[in-house]
Amino acid sequence: MGGSILRVVPPQIKILVTGATGFLGGALTEALLREGQPVRILVRPGHPVPTFAGGTPEVCWGSLEDAASLVAACAGIELIYHCAALASDWGPWEQFYQVNVQGVENMLGAVRTAGSVRRFIHISTTDVYGYPVAAVDETYPITDIGLPYNRSKGLGEKKVWEFAGATGLPVTVIRPATIYGPRSLSIVAEIAAVLRKKQMALVDGGRVAAGLLYIENAVEGILQAARSPVTIGQAYNLRDEGTETWRQFVSVLASGMGVGQPWLNLPSVPALGLAQLCEMVYRGLGIRHRPLLTRHAVYLFCRTQGYAIKKAQRDFGFRSKIGFAEGMARTQSWLASPEGQAALAKF
Repeated sequence: MGGSILRVVPPQIKILVTGATGFLGGALTEALLREGQPVRILVRPGHPVPTFAGGTPEVCWGSLEDAASLVAACAGIELIYHCAALASDWGPWEQFYQVNVQGVENMLGAVRTAGSVRRFIHISTTDVYGYPVAAVDETYPITDIGLPYNRSKGLGEKKVWEFAGATGLPVTVIRPATIYGPRSLSIVAEIAAVLRKKQMALVDGGRVAAGLLYIENAVEGILQAARSPVTIGQAYNLRDEGTETWRQFVSVLASGMGVGQPWLNLPSVPALGLAQLCEMVYRGLGIRHRPLLTRHAVYLFCRTQGYAIKKAQRDFGFRSKIGFAEGMARTQSWLASPEGQAALAKF
């Protein structure tokens, strides 16, 4: 072979990706297209269709709230990557329920109608654990601590398990921790914008593990899990092997941008109390935009995100190909680009 690398491309099957206009779903779609896989994506009516470097997917217009559109999207599909979700630390419960719970039910109903789906990969989140004090593995129960996002994602995941139990659908659930990288809005662009405004605050000194997962590593892990029969009926935490803290992440981000390091530190107990007060005031006054501080944000910064990943390492050989230093370098390059600057301007 003259030293060349023989790359084994998985057999082609008809694939549907939901959430392809978002951060993770978009990166996953691009990776599949690069492999030459036939991919269909679900796009909301009126939403611009992304451009993917790997090729052009088939577009099906619809949404998780429109059950009929999901039936059309699932027709003839053999493998589904369900990445679509409402991911935010603030918003009306009804919106979270409609997308993350009822939307999952609608998707599963479309799967039943299609009759062709042979694998269902459901993207959940480690937030379903309810932010325990210590790092946990996949045996830890889904725990509702009263926050709309983690409650709705937990309920949606339970719907998937119930459907699999009732129908025998081969399901794998992936629970990523903190996904970052180029095109990340909530973890990269938003934090970068706050740093630039000199308004960034750490909680408890930012000393807990951030559970960082570089976007390419996330995609690789999801694809590995989907292609292994061992993962059927299983849930997996995903994060990079490193134990970088929030302080390290924020510090490197600030240095790369040439801005000052965060100077404000909030102890977690009063921070949670302040966040709860902010939420009560905003909710009471009917203010729709995000409060200055939310309990979700405080929990993310004060409770470890360093969840156990031994199961993913054992079952499908998960490894982080892109380390923290390289991942942050790529992220900083993107932030400095016109696309990154446009993302910063949104916050």
